[in-house]
Amino acid sequence: MNAKPLTLSATAVYLTGVLVGYNIDPGFGIDLPEASPLMDQPKIKLLWSIAGNNLMVALINIVGGFSLGVVSLLNTFYNGLVLGYAFTVAGDNFPVTVILRHLLPHAIEIAAIVLSGSLGFYLGIHLFRKFILGRRPVFDYRKYIFQAVLTLVILLGAAFLEVFVSFSG
Repeated sequence: MNAKPLTLSATAVYLTGVLVGYNIDPGFGIDLPEASPLMDQPKIKLLWSIAGNNLMVALINIVGGFSLGVVSLLNTFYNGLVLGYAFTVAGDNFPVTVILRHLLPHAIEIAAIVLSGSLGFYLGIHLFRKFILGRRPVFDYRKYIFQAVLTLVILLGAAFLEVFVSFSG
């Protein structure tokens, strides 16, 4: 498993989504609430809620390999699009320092989304070669599982940072 081209491909898909999302015009004004009910939850419950959401995104990317990588590609693009759009809306309403303080912990989450996207691409390419082209490709289970576990660890760390850094103060 040569992860480098797949990771670069997933990064390009994600960044394309960010650029598209950033250039979407909100087209409407928003009223920002002072506090969210989400913030009233105990931190441990919030941690598991965010971790569960992040893990679901990664799982969709990984399982998306069974669609020959199409679902992984769309999900990775969509997540980039959401971040780009969030930057646009936040940039219109907050100073840069506030935006960076609240969105910087998501940078770690982005790495995990890209890694999970590359896992979906790898599985999709493997299945394409095996079932469509009729080849006998070798699936590198050790590297695949290592990268999946690394993705899980990164996502748990990102959830921790979001709750205890991004949402503090």
